[in-house]
Amino acid sequence: LLVVSVCLPWTVVRMLRQVVGPAVQRPACGCWASGPPVRVLGLSARRIPADAGFHSTSASETERPRVLITGGLGQLGVGLANLLRKRFGKDNVILSDIRKPPDHVFHSGPFIYSDILDYKNLREIVVNNRITWLFHYSALLSAVGEANVSLARAVNITGLHNILDTAAEHSVRLFVPSTIGAFGPSSPRDPTPDLCVQRPRTIYGVSKVHAELMGEVSITRMANSSATWKLARGSP
Repeated sequence: LLVVSVCLPWTVVRMLRQVVGPAVQRPACGCWASGPPVRVLGLSARRIPADAGFHSTSASETERPRVLITGGLGQLGVGLANLLRKRFGKDNVILSDIRKPPDHVFHSGPFIYSDILDYKNLREIVVNNRITWLFHYSALLSAVGEANVSLARAVNITGLHNILDTAAEHSVRLFVPSTIGAFGPSSPRDPTPDLCVQRPRTIYGVSKVHAELMGEVSITRMANSSATWKLARGSP
């Protein structure tokens, strides 16, 4: 499951409403983004087993998901974890990051070290914790990314491919956020359509355009399957 949306707290909440159900309350604006479930596969040179369960969910509708959140100490991870833990239980939602968590986060529920550039370790985490849903928030944002372009390219693009490949191999439902930074100064404004010129001027924006296109290309290669793709963006 790959849904691309703007990295804004209520936008993410709106996109997750049908996933987590009544645990997520309606915002004051009364608006929700909705759409069909989406499946996306990674397209790196790494070989994915031919018998990987790409077209079957890894948990039934009656089972509680086992959730992993990458980049969990960023802008959205802790808040999302709190929402999902209320719905699915504290022990079923695992926060991960490469930084040491503050005490209140560490004691609020499961936390593990996870470096998305370490593909082997990422697979071990998914397998050992029986992960069925994955929320991929790990990224270097604009200011930090511009200060270290090579690291941003590795985390935002190579890390994404590691996540896509791991999710595909183990039939994990995947959520990857995008950003309004995927647009550039030449994009039309007010309103900005989903499909238009996208020429961002930051490595963060470029990497998010890459993530969006990975979804579209993957679905094209799965033309004979029942997979679907929806691009959803909100406004600040």
